[in-house]
Amino acid sequence: MAHDLVLKNGIVVTPTGLLAGGVAVEEGQIVAVGASSDLGSATREIDLDGRILLPGLIDPHVHLGFGDDIGDDTMAEDFRHDTKDCLIGGVTTIATTTMTGRDRLTSLFDRAIRASEGKSYCDYKITSVVGARHQIEEIPAVFARGGVSFKFFTGYVGEQAAAFGIDPQGITPDFFFEACESLRRAGAPAFAAIHAEDPYVRGILVDRLRQISGRTDHPLVAWADASPEWAESMQIYTYGLVAQQVGVPLYPVHVSAAHTVETLNRMRAGGANIIGETIALFLSTTAEEMDAAGMGAKAKIQPPLRHEADKERLWLGIKEGALSVIGTDSLTYSAKYKQEQDFWDCRVGVNIQFADTLPLIWHEGLQKNRIDLPTLAKVVSENAAKLFGLYPKKGAVAIGADADLVVVDPDREVTLGVERLRGKADYSLWEGRTVRGAPTMTFLRGELVMQDGEIAVEVPTGKHIDWVLRP
Repeated sequence: MAHDLVLKNGIVVTPTGLLAGGVAVEEGQIVAVGASSDLGSATREIDLDGRILLPGLIDPHVHLGFGDDIGDDTMAEDFRHDTKDCLIGGVTTIATTTMTGRDRLTSLFDRAIRASEGKSYCDYKITSVVGARHQIEEIPAVFARGGVSFKFFTGYVGEQAAAFGIDPQGITPDFFFEACESLRRAGAPAFAAIHAEDPYVRGILVDRLRQISGRTDHPLVAWADASPEWAESMQIYTYGLVAQQVGVPLYPVHVSAAHTVETLNRMRAGGANIIGETIALFLSTTAEEMDAAGMGAKAKIQPPLRHEADKERLWLGIKEGALSVIGTDSLTYSAKYKQEQDFWDCRVGVNIQFADTLPLIWHEGLQKNRIDLPTLAKVVSENAAKLFGLYPKKGAVAIGADADLVVVDPDREVTLGVERLRGKADYSLWEGRTVRGAPTMTFLRGELVMQDGEIAVEVPTGKHIDWVLRP
């Protein structure tokens, strides 16, 4: 009997290494991985002609619903439109946060599921934002619904915290300790994600630099100066010790600084279960470069884009294993929220980055010999799948896995920019940047959903994926 789909004559990146050949797919799952001659026939056969076959990317750090307007309706529209750009970039699964606020944690989780149903072009998980003490006790109930990731904005206090519906005093160590106890009661693979960045010294420096610099010719460099190089380490060390004491994995998101990589290495050497994430933006450019490109407020993110030495240390951190996951921290703001206010007043956060992660990491990582293909597959897919309890259903080109696949032409040059995007984004941080290595096909559970930069399906077929490591 013929398979539904065979992809052959490619270079397959498997969990154990590279393989010349391809895969066979039936009913959305991979049923064979091997030499092309051993795959058999199929209703549809695609000759990869030497191109690279990777597991579909998993973006673990997304904030749909946080756009020009913020709320459930915005989240629904973001799923409907902006997840198209996931397919353009070979992203087949994302993890996006709930709305923030003081509502019941189960209510926020259920609302996110309702907002997404039937609208997403990729599969997805929901990360619950925990910002009030009464929400802590509901962590096991959300876990029972399939949620394994819980976000704590430890770097926010005062007015900034209150704006997100977080207690103004922030996520204090005692708050976090009780939350970790609740996570432990829920059990594996539940974990705590933190936005690590000391808010107190940063607040002083922002006020000082704003008075001195105003709207400078180098606003992003000034913004980096407002967040000391040790700001992440300070909180990762504190909250990492709490998580280690309770026995809960800690996931610091968007690591930006060289200093932080050293801290992660030391803590991991001491037995801490810490999984470090950085983002494609920090691996691909610097504050100086984005200032020179005139990006200014469009590249204003918290923690800040930093410097060349930080970028190089992040890449080395990936090689060392201190950083093992790459995300984007994507939001859905339009350009007006980055242009109509003074730099210091405009919102923090970068817009949709899904389409550009793989081309950027391929160009900056592989083309510049910073990482190899097996490492790339791990940091953009496999490791996130393991973290979220999805492996080996997701994150692997292996028998029994969902046929979430991306085909990359390593020699294809593309010019990045808003013209490549198919969602609502009206600007790109990467306008005019040429890179070598780009996805040409994306498959979601065996269905061709993107080909040559165009969406290949008429309706979204993504769905919420439960974690698979249940006892």
